[in-house]
Amino acid sequence: MKDKSKISPAEALSKLQKICSTQEKCPAEVVLLLNRWGIDRNHHSGIIDHLKLENFINEHRYAGAFVKDKIHFDHWGTIKISYLLKQKGIPAGVIKEALGGIDPDVYKEMIRKEMERKRKTLKGTQYEKWAKLARYGASRGYEMEYMQDILDEIDPDV
Repeated sequence: MKDKSKISPAEALSKLQKICSTQEKCPAEVVLLLNRWGIDRNHHSGIIDHLKLENFINEHRYAGAFVKDKIHFDHWGTIKISYLLKQKGIPAGVIKEALGGIDPDVYKEMIRKEMERKRKTLKGTQYEKWAKLARYGASRGYEMEYMQDILDEIDPDV
């Protein structure tokens, strides 16, 4: 009887082609799946190269989709997005290119809305609220120059 937790490299390739045809995956995520399926490490690079050759995985496309999703749905800043893409092994040039596709006006407006939404939930003195907002923005990965402008507009007396 075949062990269900372990599949052959050919089966893994077929399975990954199906997965990658419906979802964007980066090479690091593919390696995690291969490890979970018990595929020998010697087969990893061959499978990844095959997926890249057939354009099932593409780091540029992955980074662009990742940036778009994190900005529009999760409201993350570029610092946090960049850090996560680096963790996934995406090259710096690809990250820079993907982040370059962000409309600065839309991005700044998104930060403004998030900061104003958070401000409504805060208690304390004006200075404490300002400090809490600054920490919140930093934890979301927003750049300080954008946050400073928005914080000055929200609470100009601090």
